[in-house]
Amino acid sequence: MSDEPSSRENKKIVRDLKIITAISLGQNRNKDLAKVLDTDKSFASKKVKELEEQGLIRKEGEGKEVRYEINKFNVMRFLQSRVVIKWKQNENQETSENREDLK
Repeated sequence: MSDEPSSRENKKIVRDLKIITAISLGQNRNKDLAKVLDTDKSFASKKVKELEEQGLIRKEGEGKEVRYEINKFNVMRFLQSRVVIKWKQNENQETSENREDLK
């Protein structure tokens, strides 16, 4: 079995990152997050609650005054455990580096 996450897991991670990014950029109300996710407020609320249960965000205020904040420490741990950035090297650069190694 592969360590690579499934397509469904990838979509969930991207959605979670959208929410975290939106909150960190000041879109910290449920209606703002629903717009970011292009969905209704009840779905956005459900996803926010999941992130809250994971300790990635916290709720401030009550009722219409609810705002969300990210837990920076836990978000960093989440990113370190879930997100891997890969990029391909320029073929010419790779060839010249290999030549240098052979000398």
